[in-house]
Amino acid sequence: MQDHKDGAVYEQNGWHPSWRCHVQNYAPIAAAATDLTQQLMFRNNLNGTKLRIRLSNQYGQEPLPIKQIQVRVFHKCSKSSSKESTEKYCALLMDGKEKKILLPGEECMTDPLSISLKPGDFIIVRITFPGKCHISGCCGFHSSDIGKVDFESNGKRIDADKISLAVAKNFSTHVVFGIRSIEVYSTGTPVVLAAFGDSIVQQGYWMGSIQRKFADSMPDWIVYNEGIPGNRVLYDNHSTSDLNPIFGKAGIHRFEKDVFSHSNPDIVMIAEGINELVHPGNGCPISEVVTAKELIEGFKTLCTLTEQRGSIPLLATLSPFLGYDGIWDRKREDVRQEVNEWIRNRPYILDVDACVRSTCDASYLDRQFDSGDHLHLNACAGEVISDEALPILKAIMKKETAA
Repeated sequence: MQDHKDGAVYEQNGWHPSWRCHVQNYAPIAAAATDLTQQLMFRNNLNGTKLRIRLSNQYGQEPLPIKQIQVRVFHKCSKSSSKESTEKYCALLMDGKEKKILLPGEECMTDPLSISLKPGDFIIVRITFPGKCHISGCCGFHSSDIGKVDFESNGKRIDADKISLAVAKNFSTHVVFGIRSIEVYSTGTPVVLAAFGDSIVQQGYWMGSIQRKFADSMPDWIVYNEGIPGNRVLYDNHSTSDLNPIFGKAGIHRFEKDVFSHSNPDIVMIAEGINELVHPGNGCPISEVVTAKELIEGFKTLCTLTEQRGSIPLLATLSPFLGYDGIWDRKREDVRQEVNEWIRNRPYILDVDACVRSTCDASYLDRQFDSGDHLHLNACAGEVISDEALPILKAIMKKETAA
C-alpha cells in the first residue's frame, strides 16, 4: 500500500519481520550462563522464499560470541491437520561463516537462507553461545503467543530463571538473547502492524493475541513489538529505580528509529502515556508530571511522524491505573480522562480503556483483567482487546486501500 519518502533507511525490497521484539537494556537484571543454547519457536504468517536474522548485542557490555545458528521449519501437511512434515536443521551463516563475535553495541544481518515458508509454519531458531556469557541486552515478554523459548547449558536443559534475573524476578516470563528480528523475503504483499508503547505493549498479552489470531485467520498480516517497560512519551529514563536503564529514551525521541529504521509498517499502533501519569513523584521527579495538553501534544508529534512516513497512526486509549503502587491521585485520573476524550476523536482508535475498565468505577481496572497490581493487564484482557482490534485493523486497511 505504501510508498515511503526518499531517504528512509529501511529496505523496500521484499524483506519483512516475521518475528520482531524490542531489545531492552537489561543490565540491572542481566543473564549469565556457560555454553548456552537458546531455542526460539514461533508461528510464521508469511509466504516467503528466504529467511535471515538480525543479530543484536545492542546493550552488551562484553563481546557476544556465536558458535552456530540453526533453523528448522515445520510445515503443516495438506492432507491431515493432525500431522506435520519437518525440514532438517539448516545452518545460517554470517559473512559466509558459522561463527561470529558480536562486539558490544553491534547489530548485523545473517546471510539469507533459501527456504520455502508459508503461513502457519512453525520456525525454530537455535543459537549457541560458547563459553561464559554475560548478556545485558535482550527481548523480554510474557505471552507465549509471541514465542516459546527453551535453554540448554552445558548440554542440559535449564530453566530460564536459572540464567536470567529478569525471569527470576518475574520481570519477564520469556527472554530472547542475541536476536532483534527474524525476517522473511515475502512473495506476497503483507500488512505490517507496528506496536509502539510501554510495558503493557511489551508484555505482549494483547500483541501476542493479535499475532496468534493473525496466524489463525489472516495470512500475510504481521505485527512487531516495540514496547519498552517504563517508557514515557515525553521524558527519557530519569528514575531512582534500579530498573531505570530499561525504561529507555522518551517515545518522541526513539520513535522513528525503533519503528521505521528496519521496516515499513502500514499501521502504527501508539499505546503509551500511562507512565507519564504514574512515574512522577514515584521514582521520577514530581516536576515531570504532565498536563493533558502536554501529553496530547506528544501524541500529535507521534501521529505526525507516522503520517510523514506514509503510515497510518492508530491510537490506543489509556487504561485505568488507580491503586497502582499507592497512586490514588484523582488529578492524574482527570488527565487520563481528558487525554482519552481527545484520542476518541481521532480518525482511528482502539479503545483499550473501554475494554478493561471496571463497570462499577471506570477509574479502576476490572478485576478479571487485572494482573494483580492494578495497572498491568493479564492474558484475559489480551483476548478481549485483540477481539476488539482485529475488525478495526481490517476496516482501516479496507478504507485506505480503497482510497
